[in-house]
Parts: sequence; C-alpha cells; structure tokens
Amino acid sequence: MLPNFFVVGAQKSGTTSLHHYLRAHPEIYLPFQKESKFFVHERFYNRGIHYYEAEYFSGWDHELAVGEVDPEYMYIEQALERIIKHFNPSSLKLIFIFRNPVERAFSHYLMTYRRGLEPLTFEEAISAEPSRISQGIMSNIHYSYTNRGFYLRQVEKFLMYVDRSKMLFLLTEDLRENTLDCLKIIFNFLEVSQDFLPQNINKQFHKATAPRSMTLLRRIKGNGPEKKIIRLLIPKKKLRHKLRKKLLGFNQKNQHKMSLSDYMYQHLSELFLEENNRLSRFINRDLSHWNYIIKDGKENG
Repeated sequence: MLPNFFVVGAQKSGTTSLHHYLRAHPEIYLPFQKESKFFVHERFYNRGIHYYEAEYFSGWDHELAVGEVDPEYMYIEQALERIIKHFNPSSLKLIFIFRNPVERAFSHYLMTYRRGLEPLTFEEAISAEPSRISQGIMSNIHYSYTNRGFYLRQVEKFLMYVDRSKMLFLLTEDLRENTLDCLKIIFNFLEVSQDFLPQNINKQFHKATAPRSMTLLRRIKGNGPEKKIIRLLIPKKKLRHKLRKKLLGFNQKNQHKMSLSDYMYQHLSELFLEENNRLSRFINRDLSHWNYIIKDGKENG
C-alpha cells in the first residue's frame, strides 16, 4: 500500500507533533519513522518505489488514510517531481502547516547549530545563505533558513499538479493553541473518524537544547581516534550507544539562552512581509501577527 496523503511541511512548524497525533489514530497509517526522505535523496530513491512501499508501508492493516510526514517534500523541488511521477495527483491529499517564517528561520538555525553543523552566528548565516544553498542539496537542506519561509512560492508549485481542494492549510498556532479543533479539521479532511482523542495533547515533543561545547559534540559524533579507542574499551555496541547518549545529554544546555535580536526579527519581518500578505490572501487567514512583533527568540518546537 502506498500513501494517499502527505504532510509536506513546513519544517520546524509542528510536524513532529502532527506525526505523533496522526499516527495514534486507528484509521490512519503512518510509518514509525518520520521523514523517510525517500523522494529527496538519490541513495534512497534509486532503490525504487517498491522498496519505499515495502520498507515503510508493509505494516498497513487496511487503515483508511495512509500517509507520510516529511517537510523536505515541500521545499526540495525534485521531491515534488518524483511524487507526481509515482502518484495520481487527483487521488492525493496534501497537508501544509505554516509557522511565522522569522521564528521558523531561527528555530531552523538553532537545530543546525545543535547538530554541530553551523559555525556561524545567526546574522552571519543569513548573510551567507544565498551562496551556501547554491552549493548542493545538503547545503540547501541545512542552511535554507529564510528561503524555506517563502511559503506561497512553494505551494504554487504543487498547484501545478494538485487541485487546491486536495490541500489543507494550517498554522502552527492552530495546532499549538487549539489542538483538538485542529485535529478534527485534519481528520475530516482525511475522511476518518473525528471522535478519536489522542493522548499527550500539547506535550512538547522536541526539547530545545544546544551544545555546551562544539568541540565535544564533534568528537562524540565524528570518526576520530576517540571512537576507535572507545570501541576497543567497550566492545558491546549497546553499551557504547548508552555512553554516547549520556555524553550528548551532558553536553546539552537549555536553548532559551540563545535569543533572536530585535533587529534581526524586524529585518526578517520586512523580508517576509510581501510573501506573508500574499499567503494571507491565498489561505484567507489573518497573518498580521507575524509582522513586526518582537519575540523572545525561544524555540517552540
């Protein structure tokens, strides 16, 4: 069984929470793994659509709605092209969820920094973004802080193939502040029972953290001499995994200490203003609260 719906993004807009809620519904089938990246990366896609079906959907048990949550599908153009190649657009449903693009950009930056992939300050990263994302798909994935925030441009590409009636547009604040009502809208869109009540409503599925030491993070995740020594001292893989997890935990600090400056918030709000207004008219939602409001820069998920 192949998917009949996709949650395509946007990244850092609540897709992890949405994956949890949808997967709990007895009439919805989602793979255990969020984000297969099958339609993004050559090494997965070249294995063929039959691999995709067998690897991620072999557990299907006649659930009415079958889907995948992967926010890269909204942003990476080749993902859309490949999806359209393998699916009938008239029978495919798409769910979009949008977050204030300034907050999304900063949250994306914090995630990349947390993974040890971002040596620049946020201001430096925004300045370097155009040249970085032109360097290939991985750079585009990691460093597309502002480029991903032009939401309507991405939606318009989907409209070339999929009718608008097959699309659902949500806001992150819908899911966060009116979770049950938001889920009922989604369940209705997917034509499954609206009576289901997921557990752990409003639980924070991503705890925002940052590395205390970038040097330690790179050594934990890298392939240097330390790893060879640890393999010799601790031959059992399970014990090494536990040690790695403890070291990563020790090296984390609360990410609220990293904040978005008022200047950068206003600068990026101006950058996105026209696109936000276009999106507002398109989805018929007031998005004025996204513009020129100084936030505290905390990552919300």
